[in-house]
Amino acid sequence: MTTDKFLRTYLHIIISCVIIFFCIVAAIFALVPAIGTVHDIFLEVRNLTDETDSLQKKLNTLSGLDEDTLRNQLTQVLSAVPAERSFPTVFETVEGVAAKTGVTVISMNLSGGATLATPSSSQVSAADKKLGTRTIPFSVSINGSLPAVEEFIAMIPKVRRLFRIRVFSISFPKDVRPLTVSIDMDAFYEPLPATIGTAMVVLPTLTQADEAVVARLTELPLATFESGAMPSPIIGKIKENPFSP
Repeated sequence: MTTDKFLRTYLHIIISCVIIFFCIVAAIFALVPAIGTVHDIFLEVRNLTDETDSLQKKLNTLSGLDEDTLRNQLTQVLSAVPAERSFPTVFETVEGVAAKTGVTVISMNLSGGATLATPSSSQVSAADKKLGTRTIPFSVSINGSLPAVEEFIAMIPKVRRLFRIRVFSISFPKDVRPLTVSIDMDAFYEPLPATIGTAMVVLPTLTQADEAVVARLTELPLATFESGAMPSPIIGKIKENPFSP
């Protein structure tokens, strides 16, 4: 069979095969990217729908809360565990407890120079990491009678500016002079979060246990020396977009 006869016999088949080949190539280079674009759009729409549902749930949660109550609760909590180290409240509270119990504060010392640096440079022990808060280690020396010293030691961990006694030592004089006691303590603080997460983050609400903790902190007495109330804590500025980083 000659070439001309072969072409005349199978020309329509060859043309059909060429057309099919170009159609397949066009599908690969045109339809596949279009399908990928449609898939991406579908995923984006689904993500936006999920974010809208999450924001609606947050809006419903916030609508059921009272802003004044939340601010009052936050103020009470921050008066016990400030968002910053708040050295003045440490000194004022120790002086206030000393005045209420009848002891004399001889000296107060912050433990180590690192505590006066940035919060990130403060040492955090394993126990404090588990507790989920930061501490300011300090020591105080007091002078007074045995009943007054006992009352001071019993009262200092039970005031609203939360302290923890680590160790104390007592010097007993040979005569009837007052006792001298050196106490190593920690004052708690915990910075507020800088962000509140994305729209998909679930908005937590206060549980009954949380409400009980806030109520217990509110019942703790204030013991500042110069005033009957702690200074108002810095809660922070409200962002126009609370979900922005």
